Amino acid sequence: MATTVTKKPARIYKDLDLLFKANAFSGDIGKKFDVNAVKQSMMNLLMIAPYERKFHPELGSPLGGILFEHMLPGTEQTLKLMITQILENHEPRVVLDRVDVIPIYSRNLYQVDIQYQIRGVDEPQQLSLKLTRLR
Repeated sequence: MATTVTKKPARIYKDLDLLFKANAFSGDIGKKFDVNAVKQSMMNLLMIAPYERKFHPELGSPLGGILFEHMLPGTEQTLKLMITQILENHEPRVVLDRVDVIPIYSRNLYQVDIQYQIRGVDEPQQLSLKLTRLR
């Protein structure tokens, strides 16, 4: 009689869910795995201001400061370069394929589409953001 063994999928990356929602079954803080963990990390790198992390002042991005400047042609190239440098320098799990920044002047925002590969994951990934100032 042959028995089949089901194997749990191996988790490559894991991190805490920064929304701090409790797991329904265990009551512990929720976790993010693989693609979702890396995507959360990328969002944090892009949305945290420099010096916001007390013991890691090198992390963070100056994107917020650029959003409070006037929208001028060419600013999207600056944003594209900054996003590329931040992710290449601080997120070694990601290989960037393409970063597109599209200004939408009528709504005073930038549409950012990042296409990337995660090391150890076969399918390509995409992260889409709308960068706008809050005040």
